[in-house]
Amino acid sequence: MTNIELYIDCFPDYKFYGIEVEHNKYFGEVVKINDCVTIFINTLQPEWQQLHTIVHESAHADFDVFGDDKRHSLKTLLAEKQAQYVADHFQIKQSLTHK
Repeated sequence: MTNIELYIDCFPDYKFYGIEVEHNKYFGEVVKINDCVTIFINTLQPEWQQLHTIVHESAHADFDVFGDDKRHSLKTLLAEKQAQYVADHFQIKQSLTHK
């Protein structure tokens, strides 16, 4: 099992898709429609960034913190800050890594 698969397994309620976006600032995004959460991860990013993105985007869904259509609105900036905090402090339990 790869590290990416290990991280994805931590969030069994969400659907994950790897996509290729040739833009160095695009890491991924989460879409929530009718309680169905889909997370897109840019597979052209390095593995460590993909792992971070999995947790970051999952945090948006877990804590229901989504921004709006305005990139620099207060709501969007706060949602990004909250998801970033979770991603920076996420750790997989050692027992999960020995399946």
